[in-house]
Amino acid sequence: MLNQESFGPPKIANQGESHLACVLLLDTSGSMAGDPIIRLNQALRDFKDQLNMDELANKRVDIAIVEFNESVNIIQPFTPISQMTPVTLEAKGSTSMGAGINLAIDILKERNRFYATLGTPCHKPWIFMITDGEPTDDLDLAKKRIIEEEGKGSHGKLKFFALGVPGFKREVLIDLTRHQGENPRIMEIGDIDFSKIFDWLSKSMAYISVSRIGEEVQLSRLPDNVKKIDPHDTKGW
Repeated sequence: MLNQESFGPPKIANQGESHLACVLLLDTSGSMAGDPIIRLNQALRDFKDQLNMDELANKRVDIAIVEFNESVNIIQPFTPISQMTPVTLEAKGSTSMGAGINLAIDILKERNRFYATLGTPCHKPWIFMITDGEPTDDLDLAKKRIIEEEGKGSHGKLKFFALGVPGFKREVLIDLTRHQGENPRIMEIGDIDFSKIFDWLSKSMAYISVSRIGEEVQLSRLPDNVKKIDPHDTKGW
């Protein structure tokens, strides 16, 4: 497993500006092989290009990429969106979702400590997970940590989102986010066209980057091939 130190000193741009950290936590298990992983790689490239066009997001958004398959790896440590380099993910192996979530939380907490040492104000960070499979490791610790971090203080210390790709286990994502109540931050996509959800994600990052610290931002409507998961609806698309 790679760690942040493997990539050298942390990178930051415009440290006097408020920052938003987001971990893209991506399932690259064998079931994502073929068109899904190809489309995901393209969506990541488009995501960078789109956010780069927003002047403030370009200065304030920091992205990390973590993959989980039979192991978990930091594909890209936290990097200003302007310095993101193209990645080519490969699908293989099993689905170490629990380990992936734990690593994502670890590097977010580390990033927040880094901001604090610089005196850099920061928005509540995001984990945005995409998965099409059933975890092959234990989720108990990951679930406990999501609940703990989202419940810290009056507003929590992170926001956990999850997107299910056709083939995913609805009950797994519902269980991970049950503490979020009747409006969980879990979604499902009806196909493997990731371009629209990454467009939504880039707009969300841009909206937050211009908001005040602690302000709840109204995000735009989800694209037509993505919908929120109703915990009481077991049918899906």
